[in-house]
Formats: sequence, structure tokens, C-alpha cells
Amino acid sequence: MKKNKMIVFAGNVGAGKSTFTNIISNKIEFKPYYESVVDNPFLEDFYYNQKRWSYHLQTYFLFHRFKSIKDIIDKEVNAVLDRSIYEDSEIFAKNLYMNNKMSKPEYDSYKQIFDTMLQYLKKPDLLIYIKTDVKTILKRINKRGRQMEIQTPIEYWEQLNDLYNNWINDYDQSPIYIVDGNEFDIIEKPKLVNDIVENIKTLI
Repeated sequence: MKKNKMIVFAGNVGAGKSTFTNIISNKIEFKPYYESVVDNPFLEDFYYNQKRWSYHLQTYFLFHRFKSIKDIIDKEVNAVLDRSIYEDSEIFAKNLYMNNKMSKPEYDSYKQIFDTMLQYLKKPDLLIYIKTDVKTILKRINKRGRQMEIQTPIEYWEQLNDLYNNWINDYDQSPIYIVDGNEFDIIEKPKLVNDIVENIKTLI
């Protein structure tokens, strides 16, 4: 396989992106890149005061994603990312702006940074969208037990879900492979992995 192939996962919080990234990257021997969650200095504060910390949080995520993709380009490695950079702008930042949690100057500034970054990055060779409903999302959020996520109102997850449904319908940056995240639980049903891997190899 040629070098510098890049697969990105996409999907709502709790869809299973990190789990998929870990298992699939091992199966196809690609280097995994994960979203900066544990070491993100703004994440917990954000869930308690979204308006105060939304711009800080989103710019931190965006910068971390940019660094990951730049690393993939520079090192010419085959890689799997557990979230696409497009979601940062088209889902999370947009949702915060629409709900007045990010001001217009902050959002405009964020969009300028995002648009500039895209000029220096390669597009994915494949985007794998884990399509899940809100009921599944809430089940997995409760299962992993992050208190800051558990206490978030259901309306927040529903708004993200609506944005995801609209975004994926218009996405045109790469081929798309859609996985039913409600049915395809690769922890509970590990036999599904081989089918997914074969489909990925065909698509890239």
C-alpha cells in the first residue's frame, strides 16, 4: 500500500470513534492519532461554562488536529484519526455559535484560522462516518462515565446529531464509508471487524 494514506473517523460524541480507531489501525497496521481529550486544559471548564470557554476549547482542538495531520504529511505515514478536522468547524464550533455560546467575532476568527489551515493539509483518502442516534449516544456516554458529559442536557446531543446529519449529506472532501453505529458494536460483535477492514481496503 502507498504511504501517506489517511483515514478519518467521524461521528457524534460517544459514537465509538476512538474504539474503532484503535481496533482498525491495528488490523490494517496504520498509525493511530487520537483527539486530545485527557490533556485538554479547557474541556472540563467548557462543560460547566460553555460561553466562557467555547472559543478556547475549539481553537485548542483545531490546533491539535492540525498538528496531527501535519505530522502525517511530514512523516509520510499511513494513519487513522479518530475525528476529522471538518467536524471541528462544521459541527462543534457552528453549534456553539448558533446557540450564542460563541460570539460572532470569536466565530469569525475561528473560521479564518480553520480556512487558512485547510490550505496546508491533505484531504482524507477515506472518511468513515459512524452513524448513531441520540439514544445510542446517551447509552455510551453513561457507560464511560465522564461526569461532565453525563450532566449535559440531551438537547445539546440532539443539536449535534442534527448538524451531523446535515453535514454528512453535503460532505464531498473524500469517499465516505458509513457504518451503522447502532448495530455495529465491534466490542460486543468483534466478528464485524473483518468485514469492515475488507471494505476499507477496497475503498482506499
